[in-house]
Amino acid sequence: YSAIQTLIQAKKVYILGAGSSLALATFLVHYFELMFDSVHLVDATSEANIYQQMIRINKNDAFIVMSFPRYSKKAVNALHYAVNIGVETIAITDSPMSPLAEFASHLLLAKTDMVAFVDSLVGPLSLINALIVNVAIEKKEEVADILQRIEDIWEEYSIYEKVDDHA
Repeated sequence: YSAIQTLIQAKKVYILGAGSSLALATFLVHYFELMFDSVHLVDATSEANIYQQMIRINKNDAFIVMSFPRYSKKAVNALHYAVNIGVETIAITDSPMSPLAEFASHLLLAKTDMVAFVDSLVGPLSLINALIVNVAIEKKEEVADILQRIEDIWEEYSIYEKVDDHA
């Protein structure tokens, strides 16, 4: 619950997922952009790029970082950077033994499995869904208003195809 309060109180939310966690980070950003004024997906292609994108982060913001085995050194270093300047941090990882766990303000754990050479991200995605839903519940009036406005825009500009339910 305290991780949710950290997010609600933040001026800006920065989200970093390296490697296969990028898919999770992108998913989270997609929904958080509907709930927060300022959400940034931090591109983790290089460490220089990470710090360039995080140059304006400060203690009024929140930083969500996710990494699973094999843990990304770039993600760990970005977490250290945020912690060193006093940012509230949320680590989404698989174990209290993760290198993210020791330094994060809030630790959210979800198990992952390696299926052949592919990471199974079902557990972390479920955790992220729960995070999104709980933030939406806390911001229910604001979120309801935004969702109604976006539905109106989609309708006005015919964004989606209508499906005849009687076919």
